[in-house]
Amino acid sequence: MLITIVAFIFVFSVLVFFHEFGHFISAKISGVKVYRFAFGMGPKIFGFTKNETEYLVCLIPIGGYVKMAGEIGQEDADTTTEVPEDQRFDKKPLGIRALIVALGPFMNIFISVVLFSLIFLVEGIPVVTNSIASVIEGGPADQAGFLPGDKIIAINSAKINDQQEIAEIISKNVDKTLKITVDRKGENIDLYVVPKYEEDYQKGMIGIEFEVTKGKINIFSAFREGLFTTGKVIGLIFSSTTEMISGKVPLEIAGPLGIAQMTGEVAKLGFLNLLSFTAILSIFIGLFNLLPIPALDGGHILLLVIEKLRGKSLEAERINLIYLIGISIIMFIFIFATYKDISRILFNK
Repeated sequence: MLITIVAFIFVFSVLVFFHEFGHFISAKISGVKVYRFAFGMGPKIFGFTKNETEYLVCLIPIGGYVKMAGEIGQEDADTTTEVPEDQRFDKKPLGIRALIVALGPFMNIFISVVLFSLIFLVEGIPVVTNSIASVIEGGPADQAGFLPGDKIIAINSAKINDQQEIAEIISKNVDKTLKITVDRKGENIDLYVVPKYEEDYQKGMIGIEFEVTKGKINIFSAFREGLFTTGKVIGLIFSSTTEMISGKVPLEIAGPLGIAQMTGEVAKLGFLNLLSFTAILSIFIGLFNLLPIPALDGGHILLLVIEKLRGKSLEAERINLIYLIGISIIMFIFIFATYKDISRILFNK
């Protein structure tokens, strides 16, 4: 239970801090006056003021906010001091305002790239070798006399040491006899095997699995792998969401309880696994915040688009009503997700 609580706080602290930091740093760079940058919610634990911005750490380490001059809903008794127009959010060009709003979720996605990159830098990347890890019983390779530990060094007398090239040659030679030379404990042995077409994989195979090792990479390669992995996760999220909407797969959604439970389970598997989970969840948070739902960053951007089309902003009363509708939608999602969490936990549904 303690591991779950600590891991949950850690994960959401990372997600919230960098999301709000995205809003904060873009506002600062854009010259918008920032009254407050708060990490956490509830009573203040400690804080300080620098360059007219109050920095706070609050008691409940889940949540946070950035309070800017000229942002709807952010003006109160503490922020009634007259602010020059060039320091107000609502007086900035539409592009600048959209950037400030979008930098929150984009920062979530960027942090995912950083976390994945860090994992690859520490762990390395999987490298498939040309050494055989296992031989499927009864398969062509088993019948031909291949053994675990054999290292493929040539096919039809042509030297080869690239696993991908070996797989391609085998795949292209269905029902043809191949002479495969292996290094078995320092001795070169020629084995003859006929690849068979596997319907499940739609290619020719001989029934072997290659050894996989971890290859160390430099920081630039790690960043490239982190960027690629983030893009792959985003693609999987879109494809799975499309399948759920179309009814091809059941609707699956997790709320706070479900996420907390998953966080605790992942934390037991090690810190790097927790970082990987945090990266994936950060992508979800970033994409969810970009949805055009009022009260989310995507909804705010939608209002800016409407303002651009109308040539003027909506009245404050209409905006407040739209935000109320957005909050209602989010609450419905929250309640539905919590219901699904409880059903999974109590009834395994």
